[in-house]
Amino acid sequence: MAQLPILVVDDNEFIRASMIKFLEMNRYDVVGVGHAQDAMDELRATEYGLIITDVLMPDTDGFELVDFIRGYTEPVKSTPIIAISGGGRTIDADSALNALEEKVDLIMKKPFSKKELLDKTAELIKKESVSPDVDGAVYIE
Repeated sequence: MAQLPILVVDDNEFIRASMIKFLEMNRYDVVGVGHAQDAMDELRATEYGLIITDVLMPDTDGFELVDFIRGYTEPVKSTPIIAISGGGRTIDADSALNALEEKVDLIMKKPFSKKELLDKTAELIKKESVSPDVDGAVYIE
């Protein structure tokens, strides 16, 4: 059976593109969207094996997206979620991630390394890491 794609949700185009490129280099099928509402539309139409979402985004945020996912029907409702955050103007990253800790499978604070992204992804979708070169940060502020 073919592996389901990964959905990456982040309003920062650079971060989203960096994660997509790195995951694709490691033989994952990845779809990226810039807004939580677009992610909800994707999830209504396509099954994903993992969702990686930023928490703090304009308009509909990661909190609302996670609530949508966990309140939706199967198989969407049980899709593993990695929540990521670097904080924002009104909340720090730790507070944002801690607020979602009970609803998501893993949390990662920005900046995180490529190795951490690959290891956490592999952990949740049960695939071996294949990249020998995983140095460097995915996100640099």
